Amino acid sequence: MSLTIKKLCKSFDGKAVLDNFSHDFADRGIYALQGESGAGKTTLLRIIAGLDKDYSGEVIGGGFGNCSMAFQEHRLFPQLSALENVVFAISDKKDEAVCKKATDILTSLGLSKSDISLLPEELSGGMKQRVSLARAFIKDAPVLLLDEPTKELDEANATLVRGMIREAGKIRLVILATHSAEDVEALEAKIIKI
Repeated sequence: MSLTIKKLCKSFDGKAVLDNFSHDFADRGIYALQGESGAGKTTLLRIIAGLDKDYSGEVIGGGFGNCSMAFQEHRLFPQLSALENVVFAISDKKDEAVCKKATDILTSLGLSKSDISLLPEELSGGMKQRVSLARAFIKDAPVLLLDEPTKELDEANATLVRGMIREAGKIRLVILATHSAEDVEALEAKIIKI
């Protein structure tokens, strides 16, 4: 499924953040939004995801049902374990198949079997980020939106995350906002200047 954005305009307090932004995205592949802080990268992701509807223009192929997103802020449920946070993205029941899929994603991102039973308050910042990313990866949506996906990660864990992003880009559209030149280069992402 492709994503098309036409003449998108968004302002905050009278200041234009996105001004007639248009782009046609392929149905798969990796795109990197780049620009200065405050240029509108996160805002664009939120609009594509359907979380911000206060704009003019058109977004075709986005919205909640079509998108999965990992935010810069982890937004984990404090009362749920790492595993339960990931499972909850697609099911409110502890289905065995879903739990196995969530465990596989979390361990692929470098968390141990004991780590995934911990509550968010017991996790480091980098571990929380990987749980948040796992929650986005597990949802079978045609568009994957990632906001600074390697921001809090050491190089070894950033490499694991980039590997999963590369695999995701083979089967769905991945759009990430990043300041990381390493991410863009390693992912061979198509750059979109914002």
